[in-house]
Amino acid sequence: MPSGPREESPPPSPRHLTLAPVALGVLLGGCLSVLNVILAFKAGTGSGGAIITVLLGGAALRLLRKLDWRTLFVTYATASGGTLAVSAIDTSIGAALLGGAPMPAWIALVGLALLANLLGLVLGVVLAPSIIGDPSLKYPALWPVIDLMHALTGSGDAGAGRQRLIVVSAVVAAVLAFTAAVAGRDSLPPAPGLPPYLVLSLSPMLFGLGLRLSGAATVWIGLGAAYSLVVWYATALRAAPRPAPAYAEHLGSPWILAVGVGLLLGYACGFAARTADGPRRAAVRAMRGRGGHRWLAAAGVAAVTVTAVVALPPPYRTIAVALVVLAPLFAVILNRVNAATGMAPTGVLQFLTLVVLALAHVPQGAAYLLVGLICGSALASAYFIEAAKVAATAPARDALRTRQLLACQAIGSVAGVGTGITLLFLVGELGGVGTAAFPAPTSSALEFLNGLLRGSPEYASSALLFLVPAGLAGLALAWTPALTTLLGLGVLLPAATSAAILLGGVAKLVSQRRRGDEGAFAATVGSGLILGGGLANAVLLPSQLLTS
Repeated sequence: MPSGPREESPPPSPRHLTLAPVALGVLLGGCLSVLNVILAFKAGTGSGGAIITVLLGGAALRLLRKLDWRTLFVTYATASGGTLAVSAIDTSIGAALLGGAPMPAWIALVGLALLANLLGLVLGVVLAPSIIGDPSLKYPALWPVIDLMHALTGSGDAGAGRQRLIVVSAVVAAVLAFTAAVAGRDSLPPAPGLPPYLVLSLSPMLFGLGLRLSGAATVWIGLGAAYSLVVWYATALRAAPRPAPAYAEHLGSPWILAVGVGLLLGYACGFAARTADGPRRAAVRAMRGRGGHRWLAAAGVAAVTVTAVVALPPPYRTIAVALVVLAPLFAVILNRVNAATGMAPTGVLQFLTLVVLALAHVPQGAAYLLVGLICGSALASAYFIEAAKVAATAPARDALRTRQLLACQAIGSVAGVGTGITLLFLVGELGGVGTAAFPAPTSSALEFLNGLLRGSPEYASSALLFLVPAGLAGLALAWTPALTTLLGLGVLLPAATSAAILLGGVAKLVSQRRRGDEGAFAATVGSGLILGGGLANAVLLPSQLLTS
């Protein structure tokens, strides 16, 4: 089995290295980075966007008469470097802002994100042979992308229908988003007479996210939302005849925030224990064989660790050791889970990182930056290894060298960092994090956990009454097929957000049963809705922040 991008086959001709596919990848990656920042602050999740990239990239290259496997792959690899270039950093900075910290300078955030992506590329190069070469790791979510790329660049018009569908869906989503903005309505009650808390978001992005999620994921979000609704209803009954609690007050209840964080934290600990043997075996496999650069990387890590322990003062020593140890460890964990299940549990690793740093007495400001740096680098390594896996399936005449793949990913990362950080900075400066428009559930959970770990003993003891049982439940669920991260998010999300996602999930189920296509049509429509709704949200962002 191929173990990574092929080194022995030179590029067939300079015509395949034209500017067009790289520029197209930069455009798509930059736009998808913006969409993921919006999704992170709206729903606490993100979208890989590979199908969007391949379909739109293929359509554009066909119009330019430059479509073949190599140009489409260059577009995909460049865009994938930028799609999630700011993920983990956006939610970590959001948590710091919710805790009262000032907004860091734009240039500092750009530097942090570029460092995370650079570290991720280095880790990806080191880990790619052992991850891709492991026959037990099947990449279930990546093979549809690989098959689509080969179909689009083969004979006939395979995939043309999906391209048209995603464009039409994006246009419809943009029109709906602008119409809702003009009407001044971002939500509606699903039935007359319901209280303001029980509303349905009119966001096409959230409905599209529901169309993209699996049935199991929708069920677990629904269970979390049902628990949250029961708590809200019980609180409203006790408060009568006073008004029922709004979302911010509801989220602050230990029945919600402590329980949601406890589920996520408990699952993170159980997940780390359950996968502990994977990093060890992957590290051993990565050191085997020829390729002295792996041994050189290991020696470099050891040298940096020893230097940090001996030479640096205590606060910086702890930070350096945490970075050197946790970044490669979490990169291995994230890549193995992503390769085995198609899911990248970045949020789980963020909670676990925050706990470790708080217990190590890393200062609060530095801890949030390290959470973003460590988890962002792990995610960047996963996207490089995914691109390397796709490159390993290239036709013989279209094989790329590793340095060409690195160049594509690096260029895409710069584009994604530029657009994503700019949007993050704008939202933070205008005070949008934690508002009705951007509830930021993951950031809220991180800020709560940090306050609990560093707060007063009285506050900690009262919150622990809810956190410990929820944490034990999350720990137990780590050894089951339960999607505990989505259960915790369902608890923390506003009712309007959960309702839109669940409605999308129900629509996907209906479409899947009627069409018998395993949800392919619904997933394609969902990608278009996320794309169009996200772009409309980016345009409407200033007015959303001012009104909220």
